[in-house]
Amino acid sequence: MKGWRTNGWPGRIPTRLTAAGLACALVTSGCAGLTDRGIDPGKAESLAERLVVALAVGDISSIEAIDQDQAVRDHEQVIGSMGALLPNTSLAGITYKDGGRTADVLINQEYAFPQGSWTFQTHATLRHDDTWLLDWSPSIVHPQLSATTRLRDERSTGVRGTIRDAAGTALVENRTVYKVGIDKSQTDPAQWEPSARSLAGLLEVDPDQYAAQVLASGPLAFVSAITLREGRVPNAIASVPGAAAVPSTLPLAPDQNFARGLLGISGEAPPEVIAKSKGEIITGDIVGLSGVQMYQDSRLRGIPGHTITISPRTPEQLSEMGQPPSSEPAPSTNPGTLQQDHTVYSVAAVDGSGVSLTLNSDLQRRTEELLSRYEWLVMAVVLDRHTGAILAAANSPAAGANSFATTGAYPPGSTLKVVTALALLRRGYTPDSPVNCSKEATVDGRIFTNFPGYPPEHNGVIPLRDAVAQSCNTAFINASVDMSDTELASAAASLGLSVDHDSGFDAFYGSIPTPPDVVTKASNNIGQGLVQMSPMAMAGMAASVSSGETKIPYLISDQVPTSTAQPLTGQEASMLQDIMASVVASGTLTHVSGVLQGGKSGTSEFSDDITRNHIWTVGYTEDYAITVMDYESHSWIPNEVIKALLG
Repeated sequence: MKGWRTNGWPGRIPTRLTAAGLACALVTSGCAGLTDRGIDPGKAESLAERLVVALAVGDISSIEAIDQDQAVRDHEQVIGSMGALLPNTSLAGITYKDGGRTADVLINQEYAFPQGSWTFQTHATLRHDDTWLLDWSPSIVHPQLSATTRLRDERSTGVRGTIRDAAGTALVENRTVYKVGIDKSQTDPAQWEPSARSLAGLLEVDPDQYAAQVLASGPLAFVSAITLREGRVPNAIASVPGAAAVPSTLPLAPDQNFARGLLGISGEAPPEVIAKSKGEIITGDIVGLSGVQMYQDSRLRGIPGHTITISPRTPEQLSEMGQPPSSEPAPSTNPGTLQQDHTVYSVAAVDGSGVSLTLNSDLQRRTEELLSRYEWLVMAVVLDRHTGAILAAANSPAAGANSFATTGAYPPGSTLKVVTALALLRRGYTPDSPVNCSKEATVDGRIFTNFPGYPPEHNGVIPLRDAVAQSCNTAFINASVDMSDTELASAAASLGLSVDHDSGFDAFYGSIPTPPDVVTKASNNIGQGLVQMSPMAMAGMAASVSSGETKIPYLISDQVPTSTAQPLTGQEASMLQDIMASVVASGTLTHVSGVLQGGKSGTSEFSDDITRNHIWTVGYTEDYAITVMDYESHSWIPNEVIKALLG
């Protein structure tokens, strides 16, 4: 039989009978000879099919009925308290009676929940005079319904799951908050606007907007202005007529700044989230709105429970349908006329699951404290170099609610020379291989130079190791001039870069697009051009080199990405460790010698009103891989942070 679901159309049966043939195939009795009497069973079957679809989508307005307007209104009342719940339906059969002028339609119905399914069958009657029409009855929706009852769903939600750090300490859990606003029922209407403006001033919200919101709400409404953590509600609200602080709970971090962009926030579901959920989320549900709380929302939120009852219609509903209110108690044998709710199906809510992160809370707090000293954007990511687990991912306050440390997309500059070096190693180079660090390198008319102040004693033919240590641009331009478009991207992937992963949080692992021309390819090879990386991604590069195998940064303990790239070999890693160690020992990172075992510095130009540089330091210690990036040309900052954090 054909079935219809509220979430889509299933495949139809491969062999399609004619309309009359299918109608007769569905018949249990009374089909023979109908067409001889001027009765078209195909049209009955068509009306039955459309009715089945209409029940599944919750709208019977297109179904021809004996009293169509009455049927539509009645159906709306019957299912109006079911929220977004709609059945999956299929046509089970048609039986003809009364000489073929009455068709009894048997309908399979199923309300499917993750915890179980509520299934039943109902009957609908079609009558033929000049044409086939539906003889509407509430029992078409459920067999126990009558003209005085309706279906009602009481929805419940479980406890939202907790987000914990690597030590099992709760980071995000339900904490007490207060919705602060005006209770219009507790003050004179003349006071509504003055109170709204006074409260807005205390709470530092827009007084015009809040006053308009208060005036537009009903006379008994509580109109919330803001939700505040416990201990943050100003005592002065007691002096505002009608002001109140209503306690509630929200999933919150220990304080509003801890891992703010990474963990994200939660709150009541906005309309666009509700619309996309296909009934899974309703108004008033708490959902994750950003960060881990959003990416892990379905897991944290759990599964709602449902208690479905046959309930009395309201006096207003009965009046609308021309029914007098019933005051007599219903017989216990006929739930369809009960004056009390009668439960016909229920499933319990399922609490949300907890989510464990790899974060080290102490290291996260120390990193955030260090970055809080800077008024501009500075980002830092610390990984366990042996696993790739994110131990800390922090931003200075200028980042606001953004997790730029894990999501930012920036040209990595010379830190990408580690990747280009791997591509060269795969072409047969070694750390001792000679490369030409010329003062200039020209590619298709574009002149590339080294950074201002490049030490002239390191110009000329020098080992690849020294070209990385001194960060010679031209050496890499010259050595990679005949490199294919894919070699750089392949090397990057082996170091955990430039491949997207579904890792369960907001993360950018970098991008190395195919260059459109040789100039862009040359720029890509020194970390400019079209190349973009996040601080997290570059820390992953350092972890890969130091551990000797591809490491992909991850935050959700049970969602560890797997690399599909060409594996990084032990020999390749050993040569890269040699190269990165030279950067610290005798190159551009001697300032962190004794702190980092290996590393790479980098600058990359960007421009808004003036041309400036992003400043990068990437490196590793015995235990950690780290990236610190200063967004705005303060060249000493990354090394300063690394020494303070790991020294």
